[in-house]
Amino acid sequence: MRHRLSLFVCVLALTSLLIPGSAALAARIIVTVDGIHSNQGTVYIGLYSNSAEFLNGGHCTAYRKVPASTAPITVAFDNLQPGTYAVGAYHDENGNGHLDTSPIGLPVEGYALSNGIRAVFAKPQFYQAAFTIGAGDKPVALHIRY
Repeated sequence: MRHRLSLFVCVLALTSLLIPGSAALAARIIVTVDGIHSNQGTVYIGLYSNSAEFLNGGHCTAYRKVPASTAPITVAFDNLQPGTYAVGAYHDENGNGHLDTSPIGLPVEGYALSNGIRAVFAKPQFYQAAFTIGAGDKPVALHIRY
């Protein structure tokens, strides 16, 4: 009986290594943001894992808030499941906590989205900015434009 219990514990431990979501399958997205034209305010970097969250107010899977800098800024999103994601960043230069827009809804503060997507006539869609990650690190470069 003791031998069966030991065997069960070993099998359970080995199985946990193969289950999605284990540390062995964790991914990391490393985002570098450049193009910020002043050290005023804050830069928000958002991670999106689905279209319902994407550019939908303050909804995102995770975010980082860092002081603005004209030097490149690098942040990481750790322990992610392999899958499809998008990232975006904006320079909240006036420090009011949100991306300011014009009367017709276009951004008036600097921003960037993964894959270089920009708002032209309509809000960009998740699939346009999305990329797939597996296990390991995925570098993403964002260039803020105003």
